[in-house]
Amino acid sequence: MIFDATMLNIGREKQLLVDDLLIESAENVCRIWHEPARVAENPLLFKDQPWEHVTDFEVNTWQVLRDPKDRLFKCIYGDYYKPELRPEDTVMGTSALHMLYAESEDGIHWRKPLFDIRKFEGKPTNIVIPFGYDPGLILDPHEKDETKRFKIIYNELIPGRDADVATVVAATSGDGIHWERLPDHPIMGSQGSRLDDVIIMRYDPYGRIFIMTTRHYDMYAVARNLDNPVLSQFCPPYYPLDWRRMNKRRIWQAESADFIHWTDPYPVLPIEDDADDLDETFYGLCPYRAGNITMGFLNVMYYVPNTLRVRLVYTRNGKIWHHLNKRQPFLNPAGDGTWDAYYAGISSPPVEVGDELYIYYGGACNHHDWWITGAREGLNVPEATDINKVAYALGLAKLRLDGFCSLAAGPARRGILITRPVISDGKQLVVNAKCQGAGSLAAEIVNLKDEVFPGYSREECDVFTGDSVRHVFSWRGKTELPPAATGRAEYPKPEFERFRKIRFYMDRVELYALTLA
Repeated sequence: MIFDATMLNIGREKQLLVDDLLIESAENVCRIWHEPARVAENPLLFKDQPWEHVTDFEVNTWQVLRDPKDRLFKCIYGDYYKPELRPEDTVMGTSALHMLYAESEDGIHWRKPLFDIRKFEGKPTNIVIPFGYDPGLILDPHEKDETKRFKIIYNELIPGRDADVATVVAATSGDGIHWERLPDHPIMGSQGSRLDDVIIMRYDPYGRIFIMTTRHYDMYAVARNLDNPVLSQFCPPYYPLDWRRMNKRRIWQAESADFIHWTDPYPVLPIEDDADDLDETFYGLCPYRAGNITMGFLNVMYYVPNTLRVRLVYTRNGKIWHHLNKRQPFLNPAGDGTWDAYYAGISSPPVEVGDELYIYYGGACNHHDWWITGAREGLNVPEATDINKVAYALGLAKLRLDGFCSLAAGPARRGILITRPVISDGKQLVVNAKCQGAGSLAAEIVNLKDEVFPGYSREECDVFTGDSVRHVFSWRGKTELPPAATGRAEYPKPEFERFRKIRFYMDRVELYALTLA
C-alpha cells in the first residue's frame, strides 16, 4: 500500500493529480497525460568553438539552473575529447573531458563568455572546470557564505594519471564560474570516495539535507557465468530473475548534511523483469519538487536500438518511487533526420518561467555508445569511424506549469470529481484548470457528513470558464473558505471539524492541480 491516512493532511501545499490519493469518487472523468512541446529555436547549445570537440549533453554531463541572484539561466556542460581507445582500455581510454559554462537572459538565446581559467592556443575559453565531468550541481538556498552558493560534485579524470579511474571532487562557487575545490573528497559511506558516472543533486528544504541520485560504484560487479559464451561488447550479458547477477543500470540514492559525508548509496528504482524489457536500463533519475510530491524524469536507455528516452516516476516520501502513465514515454527522440534523432535525456529539473515549465534536455543525432566503442567492436555503422557523425546538443521543451497530467471531463458527458476528506488550514481554493470552448468548472465545499457548508454550494459558486494556472474560486464573490479546526484531535474526540471535501462539477474542462492556499 503506497498511501497512508496522514497524507490527507495536505496543508497549503499544491496537489498535482498524478495518482488517486485525493480521489474519493470520479464519474465520467479520465486522466490525460501530456508531453512537452519542443521549441522552434532548438538546438540551443552545440559545438561552435574551436576548443570544443564533442559537446557532451548526455545524462548527466550537463546541468541548467536559474540563478535567483542575477536571474541568469546558467548551464554547465561537458566537452569530450576522445583521441584514442586502445585495446587495453575500457570506455574512457585516453579521453580528456572538461566542463564549460554558458548563460542566457531568456533561457533560449545563449552565449559562451570567455575566461582565462583554461586557455586554448593562448586565448581565453569558456572552460571553467578542466578535466571534470558528470556535474552534480545545486544551489544551496541556506548557504550564508555568498561565495559558496553553488555546490558541485563531479568526477575528475586526468589522462595518463590513472586510466579509467576517476577522483570524486567537491567544489563551491559564488557565480557558477569560478570554483574552489574543497579540501576533502566526498565519502560515500562504506564505499569510500568512489562513484559511478551519473550524479544528480536535489535539496530537501525541510530536512536541510543534500540528496543524490546516482549509480553504485560496483553496479556491474556480479558473478557472471563464465562458462557461457559472451560477445565482449559494450552491453554485458543479462540474467533475468536472478537478483545476484543484476548488472543493469539502475538508480541509487544517498543523503548528506554537509555535502562531504554521504550515506551508503541504496537502491530506490530497481529493474522489474515482469515490467521492463530485456534491454531496458535506467540511466539516471532527475528529481523535481512539484507541490507535495517529487516528480522524477527517469532516463531509460535501450541497449539494442542504442537510444535513450524519458519516462515519469514520482515519490511522496523521497525514497519509494513509482512509475507513472504505465511506463509510457514522456519525451522521445525525434527520429531520423533530426538533430535529436536517437537521444533525448533530462539531467536537470525544469525551470519555472511564468505559467510554463522550461524543460531542458540533451539530444543527439548519434546513438549512445556506437561511436564510443563501435570501432573496436567492428560495428558497421558510420558513427563508429567518423566523429563528424557525432553531435550532442541542448534542447528545450515547454510544458504548462503542473501540466504533467490532467483530470478531464468531456467532450459530451459532464463529470463529477469528489475529493476525500482532507485536513488543511488553507483559506482559499486555487486551481490550475483549462476549459474547452463553452466548458466550465464549479465547486462546492462539504463537511465530513457530506453536508454542504452554507454559502458554498454549487449554485452559489462563481463558475470558472477560462484557462488559468492560478484561479481562485469564489462563491457570490466570497473567496474565503469555511473555517476548519486546526487543533489536534485525539480519539475518542471527534475529528469532524478538521475535515473538508470538495466536489468539482466538470464540463469540457481539464483540472491539473489544486491548492487549499
